Amino acid sequence: MAAVAGIVLVISMGWRFNQYLTEAANGLWTKDVLFLIMAYRLPGFLELILPISFFLALMLAYGRLYVDSEMVVLHACGMSTARLIEMTLALSVFVMILTAMMTMWLKPAGESRVEQIMTGQQNLTEFDTLVPGRFQTLRSGKRVTYTESVDDSGNLKNLFMNEYKDSRFFGPKDVITIDAQTGDAIVDPNGNRFLVLKNGTRYSGKPGDKSYRVIRYQEYGQLVEKENHRYHYGWKSAIPTRELLDDATPANVSELNWRISIILMVPIIAIMAIPMSRVNPRQGRFTRLVPGMLFCFIYVISLSAARAGMEKGQLPTWPGLWWVHAIFISFIWLLYNMEKLARPLQRLIPWRTKA
Repeated sequence: MAAVAGIVLVISMGWRFNQYLTEAANGLWTKDVLFLIMAYRLPGFLELILPISFFLALMLAYGRLYVDSEMVVLHACGMSTARLIEMTLALSVFVMILTAMMTMWLKPAGESRVEQIMTGQQNLTEFDTLVPGRFQTLRSGKRVTYTESVDDSGNLKNLFMNEYKDSRFFGPKDVITIDAQTGDAIVDPNGNRFLVLKNGTRYSGKPGDKSYRVIRYQEYGQLVEKENHRYHYGWKSAIPTRELLDDATPANVSELNWRISIILMVPIIAIMAIPMSRVNPRQGRFTRLVPGMLFCFIYVISLSAARAGMEKGQLPTWPGLWWVHAIFISFIWLLYNMEKLARPLQRLIPWRTKA
């Protein structure tokens, strides 16, 4: 289980980290928050990775026992299917506790911290996220900024800024272009932040117009506007579980049902792994792995789809997601009783022809 969870976790986190690197490279985030975000997002990754890894581990372990005929020997020595289910459920209790910690406590706490970090990143200006030697576009798309280098004190060297006054795509545009040898950010007593540029040129106007102006300056100050975003619970996954219980809106009820369903899914798929891993020694232990994973993913997708339906009001909040569990429990019952149900059919169908 640890091996499977580690492999899946590295793949999923690497894919997500690549997206975060793209955001940082585009100047939307600072590089010092990337590992913090990944650390706080770790419980969210493990929420589904732990149950699925446990299911795969059972499939591999029991499949090996069936291939080596050890399961046949165990049954011949008195090991019943009921006893095997009891042992499997005892193992699933440990995984249920870990999953409950992730989905009920650690994931909401981590997601709320990620939301706070992202809110703080939105409050940063473009000069806080400047990367030396790279043209960066402001979030509005109307300003492009470039600097050759940035020292530890935040001083800029060889700065270039180009800002569009209108958003027309064709034709000459009214623009302001500024270049400076050095630049520094200062804060006045009122808390306003200014970018002070030194020894440069300011170009303003529309190319071709007689009103085009060129100003050479020794010192030029420009107000840096800063957006203020207040922190609030915008993600349902960041809402603490106790608040979901206090406010029974459809969105909160669907989120609470999802968290409970992830925990209940652990023993259900654990019991499903026993008949799904039953293979013939000549077939190999990986024969049932693909069908088992297919049913496991269908289980997760069904819960997710039902959760989305509850949130949008398309499905009633009662019985919640319990009907999805009931369907898969019925399917597991069919897996265990397939031989008993097939015996009457074997009597009716002439499998062998008489000579």
